Amino acid sequence: MSFRNLAFGALLAAILLPASAQTEKFPSRPIRLVVPWSAGGNTDGIARLMALKLSERINQQVVVDNKPGANGIVGTTAVARAQPDGYTLMLALPETNVLNPMVYKNISYTSKDLDPVAFMGIMPFALVANPSSKAASVPDLVRVAKQQPGSVSAASWGVGSTAHAAIALMEQAAHVELLHVPFPGTAPALTQVFSGQIDLMFLSALSATELAKSGKVKILGVTVDKRMDSFPDVPTLAEQGLPGIDVSLWYGIAAPAKTPSAIKDYLSKEILEVLKDPAVLQDLRGRGMVVQPRNAGEFSRFIAAEEGRWSGLIKAKNIRIDN
Repeated sequence: MSFRNLAFGALLAAILLPASAQTEKFPSRPIRLVVPWSAGGNTDGIARLMALKLSERINQQVVVDNKPGANGIVGTTAVARAQPDGYTLMLALPETNVLNPMVYKNISYTSKDLDPVAFMGIMPFALVANPSSKAASVPDLVRVAKQQPGSVSAASWGVGSTAHAAIALMEQAAHVELLHVPFPGTAPALTQVFSGQIDLMFLSALSATELAKSGKVKILGVTVDKRMDSFPDVPTLAEQGLPGIDVSLWYGIAAPAKTPSAIKDYLSKEILEVLKDPAVLQDLRGRGMVVQPRNAGEFSRFIAAEEGRWSGLIKAKNIRIDN
């Protein structure tokens, strides 16, 4: 067989190979970043900032796709079922990647259906109360709750939410029983705290500070293990006798399980570079985030630790949704 025939045969074989078997430079087309929550608000703003800055770094458009519903389950399920090729990502939060699979009896994905890509940071919580509340401090709150079990009410933005988990952890640490009142979102829960119908609530420390300045709430403490630089006058819960309630809303980027390691490593590296941008840091800090960049491996270990941390408490407190 002549050299010309051999060359033609090799070329024909390459043409007939399926597209998936041919080498493709990643990314060669737009990437979709699914946000399992509605457009607008802080979470959506964080996603859009990251999408914009990541687009600039990788010279390919990153498009935000809001898929709200069922406490993040709708959007997360869409990602879990997507092709694991790096072109579908999601904004990951405690509810979507850790709590929902533990809390919902009938759910269409598990944490194993998602691969952590990069961790962005945490948004510490503050425990707030109505200004006229009988609890002036955490010790006051614990005393009243012990004297009258179930008399102190605590709101959250839903059963199985991070705020609900924080309430359960506080009950465990203080050996008290609170009246948990779930609401379909943060706004309606806060309305009841403002009116004095509900005694307490966990929400982001930044939001709590802004509301405290306007006199709508008073801050009883923050959930991190040491006082925050941005709120030095606010004591931690640990300082007031409740150690171990280090609960925060955290943010990361995840992909469908079995996404190739090379693609995950590439995306992780580029996302971490975005998080070094002074303008990005300033924006995220202004939104109340403590930026703590971690790569895919570190994020995976963090997820495993979170699952170990919450599984026992959720079972002990029987936090369950029979959907």
